[in-house]
Amino acid sequence: MKVNSVVVFGAGRFGSALAKELFIEDIEVMVIDNDEEKIQEISPYVTTAIIADVLDEGAIKELGLSNFDVAVVAIGSNLEASIVAAVEAKEYDIPMIYAKAGTDMQSRILKKVGVDQVIYPEIELGERLARSISGKSIIEYIHFSEEYSIVEINAPQNWSGKSLKELDVRNKFNINIIAIRKKNKTVVSPSASEKIEKGDSLIVIGEDQYLRKMEKHA
Repeated sequence: MKVNSVVVFGAGRFGSALAKELFIEDIEVMVIDNDEEKIQEISPYVTTAIIADVLDEGAIKELGLSNFDVAVVAIGSNLEASIVAAVEAKEYDIPMIYAKAGTDMQSRILKKVGVDQVIYPEIELGERLARSISGKSIIEYIHFSEEYSIVEINAPQNWSGKSLKELDVRNKFNINIIAIRKKNKTVVSPSASEKIEKGDSLIVIGEDQYLRKMEKHA
């Protein structure tokens, strides 16, 4: 699905950073928050910034939510407001709904009211920093479900000069290499004959348990 428009509920640090980045990518962005100061701060960096309380059903009806492709519920600690925002997004048939959560309990509740994907910004940032501090070979880690992720990882040194067929990572690690980033190009959907070279990074997809297993060999 091509995303042309996103509505972000909540103009805190996470919601604002997300909204600004989406707007830079030429996506129409509307931010909703009941804090006038936050709306004034974000207003120059998005398409539309609205002062509204998600608990005010009448105010939400005026916003034209059915026109958006994606909703992101980025409200902080107010679980009631997060639930209401998610329910409103669902009722207006927004195709994809993301929501920020801080605990597993919040995640379960948000999923029950129709959220498609729950994100844990603080946890994921902590995991990324831990990998950086520990010197692990993981470059980037993107969760797209509770069990599956896409990872960019430095190719193990002992893989240099070997083809994907020789390495047989699908059978050995239960993962798939979907791209190889080389010094001057990126090879997407590499063939079995494609060879790994020194300095390559691999973009792989798989279950988290198998990605961790592969990381130990990197």
